[in-house]
Amino acid sequence: MRPVPIAEIMTREPVALTPRSTVARALRVLEEVEIRHLPIVDRAGVLVGIVSQRDLLAAARAGETRRLLAGLMRPDVVAVTPDAPAHEAAYLMLHHRIGCIPVVDRSGRLVGIATDADFVRVAYSALGGRVPVDQLELEEKEAASV
Repeated sequence: MRPVPIAEIMTREPVALTPRSTVARALRVLEEVEIRHLPIVDRAGVLVGIVSQRDLLAAARAGETRRLLAGLMRPDVVAVTPDAPAHEAAYLMLHHRIGCIPVVDRSGRLVGIATDADFVRVAYSALGGRVPVDQLELEEKEAASV
């Protein structure tokens, strides 16, 4: 069995902001797109950091909604390239206790992101899940809106 590259399970074209974006803007984006991790990129799209929902909420509670992400982001990002085996990306997430791993091309540009939810989708299918994951997500959203 060949290793599955992370490119096959990652989310492509992830939402990202720049270091000059504010905490308030980042929180709005997270809420609109329903994500928990936000890659930070420079003008060329090169990954320069990452910020989590937890970090943003803590900053907001401290009254720092105008704070720039440059001062909040974690610059020491663990990332992989699209050809990295998915099991190695999963190992890095477990080892570093992180909920996502950005995927960058050889020049460091952000091309995707794999989250714990992406790996749960793979596990769901591998363990015999029969209802398409997209259908489950649609049903969940419909139930939440009632």
